[in-house]
Amino acid sequence: MTETHPRAGRDTKSTASPAVCNVVSGEKVEELSRWYLRPLLIVGIRLSTAGFSDEWDAYLGRVSDFLQETLTTAMVTIWATSPLLALLLYTFLMVYFKALRTLLVVYLVFCFFDPRPYDGVGRRISHIHKLPIWTHVNAYFQPRMVFEEPLDPSKRYVFGAHPHGVIGYVAQLIAGTTGLGIESHFPGLVVRGVTMPATFCIPLFRDYALAMGCLSCDRNSIRRILSDRRHKLHQSLLVVVGGADESMLAHEHSADLVLLKRRGFVREAIRAGCDLVPIYNFNENAIYKLVPNQPGTLTHRFEMAVKGVCGFTVLLFYGRNLFFTPFKTQLTSVVGRPIRVQMNRDPSTEDIAHYHALYVEELSRIYAKYKPKYAPNDADIRFVA
Repeated sequence: MTETHPRAGRDTKSTASPAVCNVVSGEKVEELSRWYLRPLLIVGIRLSTAGFSDEWDAYLGRVSDFLQETLTTAMVTIWATSPLLALLLYTFLMVYFKALRTLLVVYLVFCFFDPRPYDGVGRRISHIHKLPIWTHVNAYFQPRMVFEEPLDPSKRYVFGAHPHGVIGYVAQLIAGTTGLGIESHFPGLVVRGVTMPATFCIPLFRDYALAMGCLSCDRNSIRRILSDRRHKLHQSLLVVVGGADESMLAHEHSADLVLLKRRGFVREAIRAGCDLVPIYNFNENAIYKLVPNQPGTLTHRFEMAVKGVCGFTVLLFYGRNLFFTPFKTQLTSVVGRPIRVQMNRDPSTEDIAHYHALYVEELSRIYAKYKPKYAPNDADIRFVA
């Protein structure tokens, strides 16, 4: 096994356990917030000459910790609520800046007809993966990745992420952000996350999603992502398998998955000859808390009504405060062993069922193995649909 540390930039041999990758970024956060302390440092120099150096050092330390925590919490809140903030910003510009209205209307029309989310390439901008905001996200959640086996950058994979969670935040992190993404630990792998097509109708936010490398999850888009012949690219796919149905089950300490009826991603992996890799994201369901939505409740009827009309649902949930700041929880993503897949352009139902069963078995295995360590209070895994 190989243990990779994102800060060390090198591999160390370990035969006792799978590779575990921790993200430690407090020093970078301190550098980002240090400019806040400059006026205090000037005053501190003067006080130290008056015999108050020890008291001032202690006070300055408390202020530094407070500013670091506040800055990190603010950055994570902005990241977590970015779809809503983007929509509010667009509405604000439309209402209060009349000179921009024509341009904004043209841009909105462009959002609906832009082909890039569906062409298998998109508009990925590598520099966005290195923005300082990811330092704050990593410092807030202290995420880590555990690899059962090293991945081969020369191969293509179809990664399935579980559970969906309220939003599916961990999938955004492991799809490529600096310090945690699969690409960071295995240079040469190109992982493209996919999401529902409606995402690319949200003004401004759609451009952020495209810059992050995200594409549409429809069948044709997935086939273009995995097609070497079409774009001369060597891309892997990451899909949050459970979708809207699973997001409605994202209660803390639960592990209810919608997987038994989800077989399309297995079919596409067989057609492209890509190995299947299950990923379980421990504590994904603890980032936000759902309002009770058991069948028969008013909340459940509302969610099902929205899903029936739109194809996705609007969940009622809450965070740490009125700004929907996520709850602070340590996130761990366990990447299972790749399931070797034989390419078949026209897979039979039996072929799909065979590989699907192997996938379910591997996902169940890694959950049972790592649950006592990373989520001891969670329930046993259940495949509800």
